[in-house]
Amino acid sequence: MTKPRRRLILPVEIFNREFDAKVLLACFAAERGFSVIIGAKREINLNLASFPSSIYLPINLHNRNQVTNHLLKNLGHTLAGVDEEAIVYCSQEVYVKEKLGTIVFPQPNLYLAWGSENARIWKSQKNYNGMPVHITGNPRTDLLRQELQPYWALSVENIRKQFGKIILINTNFGKLNNFRPNKGDEKKALDTATKSPETVNEQELGMAKHRWALFEHFQEMVGQVGRAFPTHTILIRPHPSENHEIWKQAGKGCSNVQVHFEGHVTPWLLASDAIIHNSCTTGLEGYLLKRPVFSFQPITSERFDKKLPNSLSQQATSSQELIDLLGIALSSQTGTLENDSLHKNQLVEQYLFSLSGPFASENIVTTLENFDDTFSQITPSLMTVSVAKLYVMARKLKRQFNAQFRMSNLNRSQRYEYLQHIFPEIEYSVIQDRIERLQHILHRFSKIKVRTLDKSIFEISPN
Repeated sequence: MTKPRRRLILPVEIFNREFDAKVLLACFAAERGFSVIIGAKREINLNLASFPSSIYLPINLHNRNQVTNHLLKNLGHTLAGVDEEAIVYCSQEVYVKEKLGTIVFPQPNLYLAWGSENARIWKSQKNYNGMPVHITGNPRTDLLRQELQPYWALSVENIRKQFGKIILINTNFGKLNNFRPNKGDEKKALDTATKSPETVNEQELGMAKHRWALFEHFQEMVGQVGRAFPTHTILIRPHPSENHEIWKQAGKGCSNVQVHFEGHVTPWLLASDAIIHNSCTTGLEGYLLKRPVFSFQPITSERFDKKLPNSLSQQATSSQELIDLLGIALSSQTGTLENDSLHKNQLVEQYLFSLSGPFASENIVTTLENFDDTFSQITPSLMTVSVAKLYVMARKLKRQFNAQFRMSNLNRSQRYEYLQHIFPEIEYSVIQDRIERLQHILHRFSKIKVRTLDKSIFEISPN
């Protein structure tokens, strides 16, 4: 009797953050016999009923996924525990409160951790379900490794041709400066506090005030850096959830200041002479790429600053100190040499696994291969599956109806624009291009094929 093909579902929430890494993971999985469905999370979740039973790797472990997880179970899918935001946070307590849903966190049948610190936190939770936690690493760090940096070569070359010498400023103020005006938890906390402060949680309000002060300092700093380095392009790259207009205004009057969000962040990091951030994942990524990285910290907070990326950066407490440090780094190799600190490397190793040796993607595939061979999935009844399929269909129709008839033209336009912003509709050529680049660099994956299943959903499988 022929063994059923192993199957995997890889939803992608933010195209520029996750897509390339999950294509890499899908290629490794297809090479080992998996059939992999990959694409926009929203589209995948609206089509769950049409997919064969698979292992589903979510974006995170928030409680807002509980409806999707219930459907996955009732449709015969298996849930793995994954969190794309599991390594950069201001404290363990805040990470647990904001990222690990009390209902959703215990639901996976296994967990895939970025590193030992991630695994430690998951295992320490009261509602940890006892299922195995595998320290595999994350495919996003695979694409930062020296072996795969040629993957970005053409993009880096094009960026340098277009912008010349670059100082990159990465911002992450989406909860204050959201792409959609009615969103943003920190902005809502500040607004609510002006009317009824007693209704706002002290921790949340403290964080919002701290972040607002940083937000204002960053806006002031942009022009100062622009004037200090007129021969560089000062390129602001906002967080995917941010509104760009504020940053365009911040750079007004400086012809060398520009705002761009196109493509994956890695080639922009590689193309830059220096990187500026505060509490941002790009601080960690820039460090791994051995770029001069600076954390702009005109105010600091033990409670609210995100320690990992800031600790891996040279820290500037004022715009003038930042300008001085940038001047030194741009005129020498001091900034790059800073990345060789033994203490910093040891810190990174606590959070990230598989920075050498087998790729994290390979570790994940091996783990899922063994899991798929040994785990006995309870097959739901025909009635359960039928009800779940009807619910998915009804959910899809409801969203279409709401978008067509219940939303105002403005809300519909903003929502569509936001969805296109975080995951634009993509064609077959987009995924094929990425696979061909991986094939060329790694000399692997020649025996896999790709086909389009639906809008922005693809299947990568063995030939």
